[in-house]
Amino acid sequence: MDFFLILFESNMKKIKDKELLTAISLAFKELRDKEGLTQQNVKDDTGIHLGRIETTTNDPSSSTIFELCKYFKITLSDFYKRLEEINPNLKIKKNKL
Repeated sequence: MDFFLILFESNMKKIKDKELLTAISLAFKELRDKEGLTQQNVKDDTGIHLGRIETTTNDPSSSTIFELCKYFKITLSDFYKRLEEINPNLKIKKNKL
């Protein structure tokens, strides 16, 4: 079974949007600074290496973002709104129906 998972993952296209990763990085750094926490504090509490996210080395999964939002007690919608505030280029224009 693991072989099929590896094969599936290797065929998935990796997309990295530098603007998005930078906004995610800044948003989590803001949240961490607001709470007076170090990257090590967050790693000790969650097991998530926030330093890799804050340096845009890692592209966090949606599950990782969800866990960090729970940790910082912020809703996903508020987190993503903050990303759009940090970088207005991330706002997606809606189609009129």
